Amino acid sequence: MKPRVLIRWANLEERRRRLHNGGMQALPGAVLSVFLGGLLAVEVARRILMASEADFARAVISASHLWLAVAICGYLVGVFGASFRLFWRRDSKILASLPVPGRSLFALALWRSQRVALHVSIALACGLIAFGVLVDWEVAARHLVPILLGFAGAAWLGPAASLAAGAIVASDKAQSMIAKMGGEFQAPRTTWLSLLPGLAATVVAVALISCAAWTLGGRPPGGSIVVVIAVGIGVPLASLAWAWARADLVVPAAVREVAALDQEILAHIERSTPSAIERGFFKVWLRDTGVVRVALKDAALSRRRYPSPYFLISCGIVGLWIVAGTVPEAYLAWGGAVLAALMVYAIVMARRYLSEPVEIPALLRSLPVSQQAAVGAKGAGALLRICTIALLGGVPVLLRAPDLVGTGIFVGAITALALLASLALCRRL
Repeated sequence: MKPRVLIRWANLEERRRRLHNGGMQALPGAVLSVFLGGLLAVEVARRILMASEADFARAVISASHLWLAVAICGYLVGVFGASFRLFWRRDSKILASLPVPGRSLFALALWRSQRVALHVSIALACGLIAFGVLVDWEVAARHLVPILLGFAGAAWLGPAASLAAGAIVASDKAQSMIAKMGGEFQAPRTTWLSLLPGLAATVVAVALISCAAWTLGGRPPGGSIVVVIAVGIGVPLASLAWAWARADLVVPAAVREVAALDQEILAHIERSTPSAIERGFFKVWLRDTGVVRVALKDAALSRRRYPSPYFLISCGIVGLWIVAGTVPEAYLAWGGAVLAALMVYAIVMARRYLSEPVEIPALLRSLPVSQQAAVGAKGAGALLRICTIALLGGVPVLLRAPDLVGTGIFVGAITALALLASLALCRRL
């Protein structure tokens, strides 16, 4: 099957599923991007218009840093989602069992990554309208460089890093070498599907942060913005060229291997167990033995299947501590962006509680556990994760904030929204 045919069939299936879900999910991604970009433009305009004449320059800097923080969060989500789009979608198991060429599978994942990066770029471009109208169109044009670098990273570097991670997962020789180096400590194979995209995301974040001063008229990193653009686009393109050349050899084996890791029967299984905090919280909060077992099962399977959130959320909390300790000029922009990104990740994890391999609804209905109890178990997992982020990450930001009331409203509102969204997802079981 040629890439163009596979992409056409995948787009048709997604469009039908979107229309079936209804609500805001039925809207095209570009429409949602324009809506979110309009909200970003409103916030940028609010920061600039509410500033006095003496604080105008400081307000522009704060608005620019907020816009850049949103750009970093949006493109990093795109980079981390590359592995999901290549290996962990609903149709991955079906495609793994079909004689579809690896290059076609990779082209489909690449198309989806480019579409996500484009939607993020549209939202950011809408946010630049406020800079052009209220500040200067030259300042708005300078912000197009981070969009260009972020698009290249999310659309091209992310899929290439995911393919490289899949090659490691599917290679027995590579796993043998890693086992010899790791000794007694052996991380799950799927960890590579988060580790290498994580390195790619770090590169993208550093590239965007390095442009922060130049977007406001400062000195470009390295002395030449042309060099930054050339490197920021050349590296993703070179990585993409390598991945495209290796796709036929690597992708089919990698997709089958990752799919098999979720279907291990009568074989060695890489077990993971809930943490002591999870066990203690579920026993106190839920009390019912059957419901506790469902919650512990969700925690164990999510740790094995999705190890990256536990590492990334911890890193994000440490990042919030650093922001709270240093109190940079754009304190609320950076702290708010990191906290919002962690809450979005918590919502994503709540959604993963409802689908395979963490949950099989047909099997759950055969157990002596009511649907209300199962929803409560999954809601408890979401509650624990969100409260941990709010207490360990949000409280330090709140205590060090110059505007205690405004920051408190923001932290409370984003925590409540994340909790309501997660509980609403759990009720769809």
